[in-house]
Amino acid sequence: MEQDFNYITLEVNLRLQMKDYRLVLGMKRAWIVAIVVGGIQLITWLIEGRS
Repeated sequence: MEQDFNYITLEVNLRLQMKDYRLVLGMKRAWIVAIVVGGIQLITWLIEGRS
């Protein structure tokens, strides 16, 4: 019984760590997309402002 319980807690901990990792990875990806989109908008704004 003790070994089954340890296995279950290990599995739950691994799943939570993977969930946290995916959340952090998703947030990093969101920041990168936001910076790229903001850069493109800034460039188009500067190009439109010159003409």
